[in-house]
Amino acid sequence: MPIPQTEETTGPRRLLRDVVFDKMLAAIVDGTLEPGERLNDDQLVKWLGVSRTPVREAIAQLHSYGLVEIEANRYTRVAEQDESVYAEAAQLLEGLHDLGARLAADKLDASSRKAIGKSLAAASKQIKAHDPAGAAALLDVRGELTAASGNALLIEAEGPLRTRVQFLSPRESNAYDWAALKSSAEAVEKFVKL
Repeated sequence: MPIPQTEETTGPRRLLRDVVFDKMLAAIVDGTLEPGERLNDDQLVKWLGVSRTPVREAIAQLHSYGLVEIEANRYTRVAEQDESVYAEAAQLLEGLHDLGARLAADKLDASSRKAIGKSLAAASKQIKAHDPAGAAALLDVRGELTAASGNALLIEAEGPLRTRVQFLSPRESNAYDWAALKSSAEAVEKFVKL
C-alpha cells in the first residue's frame, strides 16, 4: 500500500536542535535565563520537552555565539555581562557592518532600499526617544544591509556576532551615546537613499 501524501506544505522542516536553539536564545536575550544562571540539562529537557541531545547541541551553538560559558565537569551557564568583551565585539561588528555596506552598495534594489529604510525609521524613532531597544534595532538594520551584500561568509560571521553584541549591550538608557547612535542612523539613511 502506498503511503498517502498530504497536499498541505507548511514550509521547510526544521531540525529539533534549531528549534531548541531558537527557544534558548530567545530566553537568554529576553532575560528569562539570566546572565550567570547555571543551565541544568535535566531542567532544560523538562522545560523544552525534548531529549538531551538537541539541548546539548543548542548549548554548544550558544557557546560558539559567546552566550553560554562551559567549564568541563564544573558548570554550564549563561555568559556574564562583560564591558570589555562588549567593546571588542561591538568594534569588530562595526567593521563587518562597514564592509557589508560597501559590498551591498551596488546590489540594493529599490524594494530592498525601501524595506531597510522602513526598519531604519523605526530604529531612529526609538533612538530619538533614548530607548535602548533602538540600539539593537539599528544593529538589525545594519545586519539587513550586510545580508544584502550576498557574501555568505560575511553573513555567517555577522549574525552570531550581532547577537552577542545585543546580548552584552547595556540595559540602562544612560549608558548609550545617543548622539553617536543618531549619527550612525543618519549615515545608514544616506547610504540607503543613494
